[in-house]
Amino acid sequence: MSRMMLPRDAGPWGACGGKPWDDGVFSTIKQIRVRLGDMNVIYGLEFEYMKSDGESVLSPIHGGTDGNEIHLVNLDSNDEFLIGISGFYGPVKGFDGLEAIVSISFHTNLRVHGPYGEERGAGYVSYSSTASSGKVVGFHGRKNGFLGAIGVHMEYF
Repeated sequence: MSRMMLPRDAGPWGACGGKPWDDGVFSTIKQIRVRLGDMNVIYGLEFEYMKSDGESVLSPIHGGTDGNEIHLVNLDSNDEFLIGISGFYGPVKGFDGLEAIVSISFHTNLRVHGPYGEERGAGYVSYSSTASSGKVVGFHGRKNGFLGAIGVHMEYF
């Protein structure tokens, strides 16, 4: 019986340009800090990871630091873990030609956190990493003053 090999990394989805970033792989994601602002885009994300030895690691802010609203997504229950993300990306109003992530939802094995940002329609592209069963163990993407693109590192079941 052959086993289908799935890619370990999904994405990134979003804008093509910007500076790449990659947090790597961790045993658990404890908390996500979503930075929002007046422009209804995701300004930036920051992650608190747990290493296999139990040490907590805080990522840099991926994107911009201007957001005046910070939403905390807590995944501190031993029973809850992240299984995927979804949302929309597209043009940033007032920034000619610049695209960024405009909304994001975090899917766990128990519920959906979000959406953060504004769900969009025409002119925006939807993305989702939730097609295969597994656990998100890290994030990667691109930043361009905002959160330009987002992808996940997966551990498949």
